[in-house]
Amino acid sequence: MNIVYLAPFAFSPKATVSARMLPIATALVRHGHRVTILIPPYDNPADAGKCWEVEGVRLENVAGGGFSLLRMAQQMAARVRELQPDVLHVFKPVGPGALAMWLLLRTAPRYVTKVGNVIVDNDDWEGKGGWLDVNPYPSYQKWVLAWQERWALQHAGLITCASHTLAARSRELVNLLQPTPFLAMKPIIVLPNGPDASLREQVRAAELKRAALREQFGWAGQHIAIYAGTVPHGHDMDVAVRAVQTVRTSAAGKLRWVIIATGDGLPTLRESVSEAGLDNMVEWHSFMPHAQLVERLVAADVALYPYRDTNINRAKCSGKVIDYMACAKPMVVSDVGMNRVYLENGMSGRLTPPGDAEAFASALQELLASPEAAERMGRAAQTHLWQHFGWEARVSELERIYSA
Repeated sequence: MNIVYLAPFAFSPKATVSARMLPIATALVRHGHRVTILIPPYDNPADAGKCWEVEGVRLENVAGGGFSLLRMAQQMAARVRELQPDVLHVFKPVGPGALAMWLLLRTAPRYVTKVGNVIVDNDDWEGKGGWLDVNPYPSYQKWVLAWQERWALQHAGLITCASHTLAARSRELVNLLQPTPFLAMKPIIVLPNGPDASLREQVRAAELKRAALREQFGWAGQHIAIYAGTVPHGHDMDVAVRAVQTVRTSAAGKLRWVIIATGDGLPTLRESVSEAGLDNMVEWHSFMPHAQLVERLVAADVALYPYRDTNINRAKCSGKVIDYMACAKPMVVSDVGMNRVYLENGMSGRLTPPGDAEAFASALQELLASPEAAERMGRAAQTHLWQHFGWEARVSELERIYSA
């Protein structure tokens, strides 16, 4: 089967392409399918026009054209016509990829205009009540994005969703727009994130040299708590700041918090760290290649990821949690949304009430004080991830979706 994916933005530093799209694509290629990912790198201009392959998946960045989103969408649509895919999978119902879908459904040959050939993937609460209320977009852009989200979901032949919350929201948006018997039956499939098969070997290689890595990073003799990912506007990292502030008094100066992050919310996080008096125990890193990130996760002791109970967090299916589990990290995360699907409290992770810094600190302190129990918890998470969420075990599900 010839499948084309339309990405919403660049390969990095955001993770939708690398953490969601690529693992699905590589699993399909290993089973004999052809997958091309078309990328609009407006948020990483250095990638404009670059093409490469990862495990047989071809990634093509459009040339840019002054980085006009419309121009990028036009280039993506033109390339889809050239590739003549059996199935077009649009990741996110907003952005240049969804705009390219709109162009194709207006102008493309018959194979694309048949609605059954177009799938839309929903992996975030994009519209009202979600990112539109958090990100400081101008009013006209908010209107466009809200329209685009509704339109793309309505015109997809099938919808994949990263979480149960997004499946319910997609159903609501589709039926609200046009509550006909046909649309009421539109297939909406929950497709949670999972690890790429290659991650297993990367983790194994890092584990063999874990002690050497800790020496190399200057972490020997310390308790290392780690956070890795994007810090957006409206983040919840202040919960972790307050928790670390509480725990450091009982860690006898041995606790170091490693933050590997990008995002618009970084300035406010740095301010919170300074105000809490934690500057001397926080180690900052910006975006790094995934192989290097895996080494640091394996070398760390405990992983952190706090949430509040919001629409965005209930809808989220975090690639961070996938990486933490793959690297066998005991972790403290908040009991919101898909976290409770991936983790069992006390067995494969510590789930704490959303927004509760005191409970978050208590769970962190517990894991740091009981390293053997924490290691068992991390191994349980790793085993559960590969058994239930590895893409190699879910290829038949993907093939059913694409042949539907």
